[in-house]
Amino acid sequence: MAWGAGIFDDDLAADVRSDWEDALARGDGPARATSRLIDDYADEVAGDVALAASFWIALAAVQLDDDALEADVRDRAIHAIETGAELSRWEPDPLALADPNGEALDELAERRRVTARLRGALQRAIAVDAA
Repeated sequence: MAWGAGIFDDDLAADVRSDWEDALARGDGPARATSRLIDDYADEVAGDVALAASFWIALAAVQLDDDALEADVRDRAIHAIETGAELSRWEPDPLALADPNGEALDELAERRRVTARLRGALQRAIAVDAA
């Protein structure tokens, strides 16, 4: 569930960030933490393109914040952002009551801006060797 337009403003992304921080606090290095997260979330995001995209975006963001960005994670996140694969999670529900203020559309537009900024940062970042 998404509650805002920020990178970590949905349950999945917030969980990814929390699990990343927990793994590092336990003493896992970034490569091990990444491997664990990929394994731990594989079933949850399998078959759901939007969830998978949100996962890769969140993982890339936490890696970027910790100067641990892996090329594969970066590339998957950039692809997810460029295709808009996760934006369906921010689109207004057509069955919901009409939003007279257009707030849902504003949030979708803001999510696009937020992920575009992240894409730029990811494209400028130099990836670390995951070995």
